[in-house]
Amino acid sequence: MHQYRVTKYDPRYRKSSGAFTRDDWICVGDIGSTFSGTVLTASEYLAVENAYVASALAFLAETGVESLAICSFENHGSYANSELSLDDGRECSLLEVADIARLNLRSSIWCRLVADNAFLHFGYDYYMYVGVPTSRGVLACSLNRLNLRTSKRETAEYGGTVVRR
Repeated sequence: MHQYRVTKYDPRYRKSSGAFTRDDWICVGDIGSTFSGTVLTASEYLAVENAYVASALAFLAETGVESLAICSFENHGSYANSELSLDDGRECSLLEVADIARLNLRSSIWCRLVADNAFLHFGYDYYMYVGVPTSRGVLACSLNRLNLRTSKRETAEYGGTVVRR
């Protein structure tokens, strides 16, 4: 499996240890706050969120992944949509994966999305982790247009080897 970390953070502002050194927003709750002299607006936040969702779907679609299952679901108290069931083990189409990705990025919920040959995880500080069965082809160009960066990972976040439950 090929595993990647997707992030909005510019690598020029990382220490050799990998720590990001600039003051930057990390969640939807930061809308209206000032970072490096600029106020984060809702439209700026949504542009980045849309880029993350588009990149997640591109990784999955370009490698032939058609669905993922919910794993380790946590409701952080603000999710109550009866139209989208978020039960552990439930298979989700890519359209549903897009909605679930947004909920994770907004910290309304947390869950891993998994398949035998793929995964999508969300970490603290607005990091996204993707595992897909084949290496990405032209996706790097798409991510650059979305102003996102990737780095190859050797192990999956949240537990090493990805196991579907």
